[in-house]
Amino acid sequence: MPELGIEIGAGKSWRIGDQKLNAMIAANFNNDYKIYDDAYTSSLNAQGDIKQNFMYDKYLYETTFTSLAQVSYSLRQNDMLSYNIMFVNNTEDEYRGRDGFDAEGVAMKGSNSMYHMYTLLNNQITGKHQLMRNRLSVDWQGSYGRTTSDEPDRRQVMFRKNDDETLSLFKLNQQETMRYFSELFEDEWNADTKVKYVLNNQSEKKNFIRLGVSLRNKSRDFYSANFYYDVSQLFPDINNIYDTDSYLNEENIKNGTIGINRVSQKRNSYYAGNDIYAGFLDVEYYLTPRLLLAGGVRFEDSRQWVRYWNDQAEEKRAEMNVKDLFPALNLKYTIENDNTQNYRISVSRTVTRPSFLEMAPFSYQESYGSNIIIGNDSIQNGYNYNFDIRYELFTKSGDMYSVGAYYKYLDNPIEQIQKYSGSVIRSFKNVNKGSVAGMEVEMRKNITKSLKIDFNASYIYTHISLPENGLYTDNDRQLQGASPYLVNIDLNYSPKFSKDNALSLSAVYNLRGPRISAVGINGVNNNVEKELHTLDLITVYSLNEKMKLKFQAKNILNQRSEFTQEVSGEDKVVEYYRQGISLGIGFTINF
Repeated sequence: MPELGIEIGAGKSWRIGDQKLNAMIAANFNNDYKIYDDAYTSSLNAQGDIKQNFMYDKYLYETTFTSLAQVSYSLRQNDMLSYNIMFVNNTEDEYRGRDGFDAEGVAMKGSNSMYHMYTLLNNQITGKHQLMRNRLSVDWQGSYGRTTSDEPDRRQVMFRKNDDETLSLFKLNQQETMRYFSELFEDEWNADTKVKYVLNNQSEKKNFIRLGVSLRNKSRDFYSANFYYDVSQLFPDINNIYDTDSYLNEENIKNGTIGINRVSQKRNSYYAGNDIYAGFLDVEYYLTPRLLLAGGVRFEDSRQWVRYWNDQAEEKRAEMNVKDLFPALNLKYTIENDNTQNYRISVSRTVTRPSFLEMAPFSYQESYGSNIIIGNDSIQNGYNYNFDIRYELFTKSGDMYSVGAYYKYLDNPIEQIQKYSGSVIRSFKNVNKGSVAGMEVEMRKNITKSLKIDFNASYIYTHISLPENGLYTDNDRQLQGASPYLVNIDLNYSPKFSKDNALSLSAVYNLRGPRISAVGINGVNNNVEKELHTLDLITVYSLNEKMKLKFQAKNILNQRSEFTQEVSGEDKVVEYYRQGISLGIGFTINF
């Protein structure tokens, strides 16, 4: 079916004496269809043997609805109060038909349908106040948001392919014909206040000092339940995998032919939370008219925890209570004549915190034979020590050129790992240390009045070194998730035919180098995602001042995404799929 995108917005301002009241509201809706034809997934054990493999077709329908509103009111000359509210609703409706072999070599077909709904409701109030003839300013904000994730009825039926090419219900255990329900609620409170004092109010290049405090409180409540169907007494004639209503129905449940086992134990839920209390100081000071020093320090007291139950229904709790200092220093030297040149140096310390999913040891599996994801209750924060240098040139004609280099020392970085235990299990783990170094080149150039090019390329070296005879299969490798090179090119041609008629043609190319998708442990080799090229074409034509036509073609190359694992010195394909080409046409009118 065709995809649809609708966007509306309106705003108005009113004068109330010397003050102003502003109001704005906007909403948009779009949907998206995706088809993955002849996709493939498999699992390898430590010896490189294929233990399960399935060909599958995947059909995905997605919707996104976003709405927001804002009301603001000016006070005195430069003060402002505002209230913002935003609501987002995303849905994913997926069907997947599979054909292959399970870990025991049994020929199977599978039918999986899954509906997922995500919502976000965020409320925010902000204030900006100018004091002491605009030398002292106070900014503050407070917000509350609720995020939900609802999987209201995931359905799965597995069929056995018999020797005579007929199908029968798979009855090895009750977990293959099942329904799954889950709910997740996440509440988050944020607040911060910043006080800024300008040291030289009469100068064009203002020096200032700023103090601030902030707090964040985040909590999650997750619950799930499985309904396993006992079909051992059911012997239907199966012509295709879609006609299940004739035997998986209420009548067979009532007469006892089908039994249902509801599993909703303590281990099917968890609670998690995160509190961060912080104070910070930062300054911007021109040591000379050309040399700007910007630096600061942030102190954080963070507490993250997860409460869960193990397989024996014993309550467990994992906690991280950490106090940290995060300093940062930036120097910028500027030369301004016909062009503007910037020389930049920066050093900083930052943190990478595990998500609740990475910390909660809850087992999640989308379908029979797919990867199982389990969090790690022993995971800790990762820390990054960053050093960057950069040169930038801005010309009068609007061109920009920059080249930069950076180095990062990673202390305790978090990686996704994989092992094989009857099926592939994905989890998360800290490694002791790592390093990242790289260079980046960027250019934005107007070739002619109507033709311009944006270019960005990065070379990234990453290294993880681990002790011999440890848990990891590969002890000398690149960092999980990091590509060694990235290239982005945006070529835009925008001729103007008259005052109101204009054309914009854009070709956007992206190249992402190979990267480790999951790190292998216990003899299982790394899962590597191969190099990927993408190309999009976007055309916009302005009919007049108020109306525009748009045509876009995304993922024109439609390259196969491919994942491999090394077996006896050769790369064996373990998964692949194509995301398909997306074509769209749109019309915009402004009233």
